[in-house]
Amino acid sequence: MNNDLIGLIISFLFVFAILIIGEIINRFTDTDDEFSRKFVHIGVSNWWIIAMFTIESIYYAIIPPIIFIVLNYISYKKEYFSSIERNDNKSLGTVYYPISLLILILVFWETNLYIGAIGILIMGYGDGLAALIGIKYGMNEFYIGKNKKSIIGIFTMFIVSLIISIIVLGFSISFNIRIFMMSFIISFIATIFEIITPYGLDNITVPVISSLVAYLLLNMEGDITIYIYRLIIGLIFSGFISILAYKKKSLTKSGMIGAIILGTIIYITTGLYGASTMILFFISSSLLSHYKKRYKENVAKQFDKTGNRDLIQVFANGGVGLLYGILYMVYDSPIHLVLLAASFAAANADTWSTEIGVLNNKPPLSLRSFRRVPKGTSGAVSPLGTLVGFLGSLLIGVYSILYMKVVLNFDISLTYIIIIAFAGLLGSLIDSVFGAFFQGIYIDEKNNETEKKFINGKKRKLKRGISFFNNDIVNFLSIFIATLLSILII
Repeated sequence: MNNDLIGLIISFLFVFAILIIGEIINRFTDTDDEFSRKFVHIGVSNWWIIAMFTIESIYYAIIPPIIFIVLNYISYKKEYFSSIERNDNKSLGTVYYPISLLILILVFWETNLYIGAIGILIMGYGDGLAALIGIKYGMNEFYIGKNKKSIIGIFTMFIVSLIISIIVLGFSISFNIRIFMMSFIISFIATIFEIITPYGLDNITVPVISSLVAYLLLNMEGDITIYIYRLIIGLIFSGFISILAYKKKSLTKSGMIGAIILGTIIYITTGLYGASTMILFFISSSLLSHYKKRYKENVAKQFDKTGNRDLIQVFANGGVGLLYGILYMVYDSPIHLVLLAASFAAANADTWSTEIGVLNNKPPLSLRSFRRVPKGTSGAVSPLGTLVGFLGSLLIGVYSILYMKVVLNFDISLTYIIIIAFAGLLGSLIDSVFGAFFQGIYIDEKNNETEKKFINGKKRKLKRGISFFNNDIVNFLSIFIATLLSILII
């Protein structure tokens, strides 16, 4: 019997032992069902460590995950292993788990087993302990979509991921400050994907992205110190501003987490320029959101454009800017900074026009029917809203170009101020067109139009538009398209 076959047998014995213990815990103890699930989740992740020392051939290594993809899907349908299935039976997370193992084996088994170990162990211990500690000690809980999160759970995910990364990289390479910095970045990005990934897909995104980031960092030439400093500074300042915004009810709990993530990554990729541009957008639009807030309350009940921002809304407005920030870090071109400014100008124009447009004396004009419609209706414009929207985008244009000329010493024309301002206004107009013709509009119990798909937990009937085409998608696409069109001018 060859060594790979022995390793394969040991692998199956180990995994089935974990499953049996999980079933015993689930069926014969008083512990919460989630405990048995996470016991299996954490336990099985150790398979990688066993396999890397007992199996050499990749062809033997892929056999266990392939078999468990099939077995876990059958269990998902038939509930054979109650210790690994959720009560709602809606998440394919148990199937995604061996899929992630298979992906990492195919990519790293013959190149660097330790990189694959980082991803799998972060998924197992990081995600598993975060859930258990979050359930037991979780305070300040909030939802991102249908996923429940807690501050203590997020903190646990980060710390456990950091410890795992340091241990694995330390033993495989050496324990030094560069390894600590790499581990800090890996754990931060792993935590982000654990937060934002829905439907159990974090069992794929967390391990695969963690290992990919580890691989890129290990093969990166030059000093990475600047990025770790920016990460720490970005976390501190983004955290301070986001928590303050949450206290002022400009952000929900998930929105606070989203703003911290967005602000930190933009600071890492573009420094103070991108971060301050984003802060200017956020502060100015938040102040307008609170201006005559009581007057806008009736609008907020029917439409999605006013009120506290959640995580999805934060990324709908700032995600395009984040993309250009990453492109700037990769290509080091000032044009990407201009496009970043244009993206926030479009977001600012849309927010300003919405928040002030509803104060217009006359109801806005629908671009769909060219009739007067209730204030706040998507796809409607008013002279006041359009003018204020242009001023909002102009503010971003003036600030960003002056910053590039005075602080960054870039040789850039002041005419870019107008380009950014009109790109912002164009984004706001595209937003109105999408709102008029594509955004899903529903009927409430009083037969009034609303953008809200669910009201008081009840699904509303679609009147027109596309069901999944909500205000967040409209915002993201309008900003993205406006920046793409501005490239033609630049």
